[in-house]
Amino acid sequence: MKLSIIATALAASVGLASAAPAIVWKSGGSSGPSHISDAIDARSLLSSVVDSDGEGDSSSSALAAVVFLVGREADGSEGLASLASSGKIPGVKGLYLTADEVHHHVRGMESSRTVARFAREGGRGSGDRVVAEVSMEEFRRKLASMAQTEVEGGDDAEMKITKAEQRRRRAISEADVLVVSVGVNEDPAKIDAAIVAAIDSSVVRSVVLSSVRSTAEVKHARKLAVGERFAKKAASNAGRRLQEEDAAAAAATTEGVYYVNMTPNIFAGLLFFFMFAFTAHLGLSCMNMIEGQTVYVKKYPHIGREV
Repeated sequence: MKLSIIATALAASVGLASAAPAIVWKSGGSSGPSHISDAIDARSLLSSVVDSDGEGDSSSSALAAVVFLVGREADGSEGLASLASSGKIPGVKGLYLTADEVHHHVRGMESSRTVARFAREGGRGSGDRVVAEVSMEEFRRKLASMAQTEVEGGDDAEMKITKAEQRRRRAISEADVLVVSVGVNEDPAKIDAAIVAAIDSSVVRSVVLSSVRSTAEVKHARKLAVGERFAKKAASNAGRRLQEEDAAAAAATTEGVYYVNMTPNIFAGLLFFFMFAFTAHLGLSCMNMIEGQTVYVKKYPHIGREV
């Protein structure tokens, strides 16, 4: 009965969230989870988790944090809500009451790469953290090697590992923050066992269980961003309209006032000058066309003999 109540509470906490939820376990135990409904961005959440000193565990080789990031379902919905509501992770539901914090609205849970970048930035206050993105199998190998409960292979098996794989394992061994990508198609029993093992492990200081935000939330966030952009553009246009209205108001104060390039007397003088010049030119041209005889004789021809 108690387990069913916890399962219902866990499903409600992750199923009704409008953004990606996050459940945080920290070393040292807890009297019960504190539910935080205020929106928080992933960078701030990871900063508070990664920078936590982990009271009761002063080992420098311990993992500072392990972040389990559940992927989306095939329909684009949030994967963690589906796992919690279907009862496929009973171990996590059993440890739900031992969590320290339950954040119902975490923004920025885009992908494992984004979460890893936020974790690196969050650890700058106490020294740069070494963050690695790992799979479920790589996390189990890392946890087993740290707890010294399992030895995989021998010298012969180690010789068969490629150099790329050796570099990969070396980078994971040096990391103190792991971001575990959990696919929705993986075995739920293995997912549950890995999360429970991380919570119960003495070498892990903090465990964060979250999910990649759903496609609907991504569309909603983009819609909000477009709305903010249009609001800024509208404010800019409103300012421009106010300036145009001010200019129109200033022009209205001088309505009925006109400016000309010359006075009426000057304009009349110019018209008379052009008319006089045209008349004088026309008269002189007509007078220039009058021609007379060029030869004068003393004796005129007889009358009738003008030819």
